[in-house]
Order: sequence, then structure tokens, then C-alpha cells
Amino acid sequence: MWPFKRRATEQRSMTIEDFLALSGIPNTGSGEYVSSGTAESLPAVLNAITVIAEAVATMPCYLYKLRHINGKETREWLSSHPVDYLLNENPNENQTPYQFKRTMMRHCLLNGNAYAVITWDNEGQPQSIRAYSPGAVVPQRISEHRYNYTITEPFTGAVRTYLQEEILHLRYSTDDGFIGKSPITICRETLGLGLAQQRHGASVMKNGLMASSVIKTPDWFDSVKGQKALESLERYKGARNAGKTPILEGGMTFEQYGMSNQDAEWLASRRFTIEDIARMFNVSPIFLQDYSNSTYSNFSEASRAFLTMTMRPWLANFEQQIKSALVMAPPSPGTRYQVEFDSSDLLRATPADRYSVYEKGIKNGILSPNDARATEGLPPREGGDEFSQAWKQEVKISNNGSDDK
Repeated sequence: MWPFKRRATEQRSMTIEDFLALSGIPNTGSGEYVSSGTAESLPAVLNAITVIAEAVATMPCYLYKLRHINGKETREWLSSHPVDYLLNENPNENQTPYQFKRTMMRHCLLNGNAYAVITWDNEGQPQSIRAYSPGAVVPQRISEHRYNYTITEPFTGAVRTYLQEEILHLRYSTDDGFIGKSPITICRETLGLGLAQQRHGASVMKNGLMASSVIKTPDWFDSVKGQKALESLERYKGARNAGKTPILEGGMTFEQYGMSNQDAEWLASRRFTIEDIARMFNVSPIFLQDYSNSTYSNFSEASRAFLTMTMRPWLANFEQQIKSALVMAPPSPGTRYQVEFDSSDLLRATPADRYSVYEKGIKNGILSPNDARATEGLPPREGGDEFSQAWKQEVKISNNGSDDK
């Protein structure tokens, strides 16, 4: 028997979505097949996913310890904790924190689930977190409240099974509390309509007659007359000849074509698809590069709404899942841990507005000058840690009109 044999190829069961994709069978009423891959071919979907994922990826994520003493809460940033190091310095040997967070958010937005394998050390602290494509992960419920995850390595093809304590599982909308559903799946018909409109436009550009004008004549032109007519029209083509008046011979008439009602309706339907996609991902059309109804004032309000209405739910979801998966410290009375994204850059005001706020905060004893300098990234200065006492001053008005302080 030959001593060497080929390693057996892994055989995985095919889902109904995989079968439809390979067979070319549409899964929407518009005749288009919609999946996480095809949905991104719509620019509005790609833009919505990019805006949300990159907004989360650019935010630093800190771990805090909260203590309750005598009814007061104090918060301490655990900058040397392994969890804080993974989230802000080095999640794994192949990705930066920005790339890891962007990958997780993109997977969750497109597929409803994002998975990352956690490597633990002997002291019960996380050493690394590595994201995997949702297509390589098969989650399975093994008991009433227990799950495992079978993951196929993309390079070697090795199959490993992980316990739920070894997986960071970020979910979107879920029916059973375990497997998430993506906006792509929930609003499949809307995306199918957008893909059909896009395919229609491409087909018209390829096969349709897109002439801007036509010249009519009652006579039939042979090759000689036709060539002569084309040569006579050459002098009126191009931007340099714009505005010249052509001279038509032999009973020829000129007719200009405009946009048809059908073309106008197609353009309007494309714009409505952008609005629908904005509703899907809960973002303003302004962030999908649709400025048809935008002004400076409503753009500023849209930026605030983007943080409170769009980003805040995503951040809370990510924060709580990170805490649940990575922070394994035993609970103690009066102490708890908190994971928080720093979203202050999303609402960063102009320099004039910021310095006005600093001035009021310093005068009222809320901030010290060094607090304001630290917020602006400036080094502290001597004597800058003292708080103003101006808020304690009293002004009394005497009968003779003089001020007594």
C-alpha cells in the first residue's frame, strides 16, 4: 500500500442560502438573489455599513472599575488591564484595534452575527481575540443554556470546536437570544428591488438606444449621400462648436430628445431606494451622501442624532458583550466593571465653542485649567490644577449705590 495518502477534504453541510446562491435561484420577488455579498454592490448599503463600522472602529474603548463608597461612585480607568490592552493596543498579531473593531461591526451588520475566538492564559486573563468570518462558524445549542461553536480555519481547513466562554459573539436583532438576524435578511425584498433597478440601468446603458437627437429626411440616403451628410455634421460636434447653427439640406429636419417620463420615474425610484436603505440601518440619508434635503443646520442636528439614535444602541451592545465575554473578575460588594467607548469626537465642536465651554467650566469651578488643556491634548502647566473660587464671591449693593464684595 502506498504510504502517503491525500488528506481527506472536509465535507460541510450546505445551507439553503448556499444552495440558492450556487443554483442562481432568486430569493426575492424582484428576481434577484440577495445575500451579504450581493447587497454590498448597492452603494448605499456599502456606505451605510462603512459609516457605522468605521465610527465604532475609530472610538477608543476603555475598561473602568466602579466603586460605591458611602453612596458615592468613583471610577478608575484600568489602563494596565489585559482587556484594555487588547481593545486599544493589540487584539491579535494580525490586526490593529481599528481593524478588529471594524471587522466585527461589518460582520454583524452584514450577517447579523460576528465571532471572535478568545485565547486565555493560565491566570484567567485574555491573551488575544481573533475574528472569524461568519461563514466559517457553525454555532450549535448543546443544552438549555449552553452552546458551542465549530470553526473551520481558513488556511489549513482544520476544524475546531470552542465552548461559549472562548467566543466573543456579537449579535444584531435576534428572535431566540442566540442567533442574530441581519438587516440584509430582514429587508431582503427592498434590497432585491434596488439590485433589479441597478441591473435595469446597466442593461439600458449596454443595449438601449441612448441618442440625444435625431435628424429626419423624407429621402432614402445611399452610401454616398449618407457619408456626405455625416461629414457636414462633423463641424457642429464638440464643445468648441457649441452654439453654432447647422444648415440642413435635402428636406432634413432636426429633433431634440429629452428625458422620458419612464426615465424620470426610474431615477426617482433609485432615490427612494436610498431612503429605504437609510431606514434599514437607522441612519440619516445625509450620511449616505444624499444631500437633496440637507442644510447646515439640519446636518449638525443629524450628526447629534447619528450618535444618539444610530451609534448609541450599537455601542451599548458591543460594550456589554465585551464585558460579558472578556471580563472574568469575580464580583465583589460595592465594585463592578464597565466597558465604555469614548464617543466625544463625534460631537467635537468648533474651537470657538469648545473654548467658550472651557471658560464657563473654569469660572464655575467645574474644570481646572489643566483639565481643559488635557482635553485639547496640551501638556499641564504649573499652577493649572487649582480650581477657580469665583463662584463663591458675593456682590452686595449698598444704599449709596456702591458695590461691596
